Amino acid sequence: MKQLIVLLAVAISLKVTAQKQVVITIDDLISNGPFRDLAHIQQVNRQVLDTALKYDVPVIGFVNEGKLFREGEEQDRKQILKDWLEAGMDLGNHTYSHPSLYNTPLDDYKEEVLKGGIYTSSVLEDAGSKMRYFRHPYLNTGPDSTTRASFEAFLAAEGYTIAPVTVESSDYVFNKLYANAVLEGDTAEMKVVGETYVSHTLRMFDWMEAVADTVVGRAIPHTYLCHVNPLNANYLGAIYQGLIDKGYEFITLEKALEDEAYSKTDYHIGQWGVSWLYRWDKGNVQKWLMTEPAIDPEILRKYQE
Repeated sequence: MKQLIVLLAVAISLKVTAQKQVVITIDDLISNGPFRDLAHIQQVNRQVLDTALKYDVPVIGFVNEGKLFREGEEQDRKQILKDWLEAGMDLGNHTYSHPSLYNTPLDDYKEEVLKGGIYTSSVLEDAGSKMRYFRHPYLNTGPDSTTRASFEAFLAAEGYTIAPVTVESSDYVFNKLYANAVLEGDTAEMKVVGETYVSHTLRMFDWMEAVADTVVGRAIPHTYLCHVNPLNANYLGAIYQGLIDKGYEFITLEKALEDEAYSKTDYHIGQWGVSWLYRWDKGNVQKWLMTEPAIDPEILRKYQE
């Protein structure tokens, strides 16, 4: 009997650990932020990949192919996507030029998807894989239910699965300040912004765990959204370590989407994208947005200035 109790305790412990899972998804490849020079873009992507390899994180990056085409740099920029695949990561479609479905005619938006997957699909095929996932820019899924349904039917016909998001931490706010500090050579400010970003991100994970308990009734595999930028090049490692300390394991998007929670109805229609956890809780998006952890007031003040 004592041995059985011990075995049951171990099984329960393993189950709890397995429930705490997260997918790391990185948008706007090959660059996001104020820096446009090739050398910096290459450095940021290299750091992101090296960090993922160090922590054994199977990252998926979502590509805006329009960023690949610069005179005299096209081959080097395309090589960055090959580097992602050679590192064992996955790639998805984020449209060609990052428009919002909220204010883009549907036919034009479909063209953005088709145009935005040409090269990425080819390098995936060369690597023995295929294009499977689409991420909406701004997480906007359409201005109305009819447009959304039509677009989702188009995606399904093209073989795409939508890449949802349950956790994000407004890294674009922090990165704007971080990039400015980089330009000014202000290492003290870089440290403050980076560390505040990490703590806010980990707090958002705690929050979304509680939201999942309320909306779904249990823990789910989370999907985290951030961007390929200087901030994440330097601070994703701290986030990964923080998540490991919280008991998370890193999984693929394919594995996460096997959870039946991701088949729940998305009730949200609006200009701005929100977490899928909020979308699944019909009529309560504003309640969640008003009560979620706020960004540090000093960070917000600097960003708004």
